Amino acid sequence: MAATYIANGYKLKISRHRTHITTYEDMRLQTTAPLKKDKPKKIKPSIPSNYADCNYYARKRNRRRVVKEIIYNNFALPNVVMITLTFDQKKAQQNQSYTDLSYTHYEFKKFIQRVESHYDDFRYIATFNRQSSGNWHYHLFCNFPPNTPNKTITHLWRNGITYITYIKTQADYQQCMDYLIQNMNQAANELKGKRGYLAPKDIERDKVINSWNDKHTEEFNEAFERIENAPRTILYETRNHLGVKGKSVDETTGEIFDFHIEDRELTPTLEQAGYESWDTIYTHLTSSADFSDLFSELKPATPKQKKWKHHHKNVHPIE
Repeated sequence: MAATYIANGYKLKISRHRTHITTYEDMRLQTTAPLKKDKPKKIKPSIPSNYADCNYYARKRNRRRVVKEIIYNNFALPNVVMITLTFDQKKAQQNQSYTDLSYTHYEFKKFIQRVESHYDDFRYIATFNRQSSGNWHYHLFCNFPPNTPNKTITHLWRNGITYITYIKTQADYQQCMDYLIQNMNQAANELKGKRGYLAPKDIERDKVINSWNDKHTEEFNEAFERIENAPRTILYETRNHLGVKGKSVDETTGEIFDFHIEDRELTPTLEQAGYESWDTIYTHLTSSADFSDLFSELKPATPKQKKWKHHHKNVHPIE
């Protein structure tokens, strides 16, 4: 058997705010036949025509998608700010440089550890790029409340100047998200083989449920029931030509079975022989079904309850 196809399938991609549904007809599930070595890879003319650059182009596109996905699922007004973290070379340890990404990642990790030692429920996603000095700097979306003073962040950072962008409107939210992605894009040439963003392992992502996965059966049935009972909107349809398909007879047993020829267009001769055009059809929809219960409550980062020496009323404990 060269390939297995799913006659009808559903892929559910559930986020905190919306659900995307893809229906599949005649979807190729897997292939056991080796690829033809002499068959050229189809590459979009708008991108470099070599495999490494083609793959990295797709990876950069996926990074942008993932950053948006994480931001939409983990941050909401009013408890979201964008923080800029820069480095002062005078504060670097001996024989270390803030032009070294591995060293700045180490300092960023220590910053996150300090924040988490002082705050509960802290969430973040960060991107990074070089400044004109050659030093790296970081921008992060995080769930500090809107009254967080910049001096609190500076106290925790300890490596240079910090700046807080307070996000007050949905337009600010979108603009700051785009700025994070732009910051990541500008560093793309230096990030081959590296992660383009930093986020904790437990950050919430879209929940993907496939109808053809036996492990998802119960989960899919429950989710699909909600979708059936909620309004849906068709976005668009795409097709991927598979070839032509028809019936064939086993001359030994007389059994009639489906037979297809891949990578062929339907000609009058094939049509007269009983073949028909065979395509994979993808229909993309959105659903207004509510799946917010599958995600945790969005909470602001809050100071841990600790006993502080010389703590005075109305003074932030870490200032």
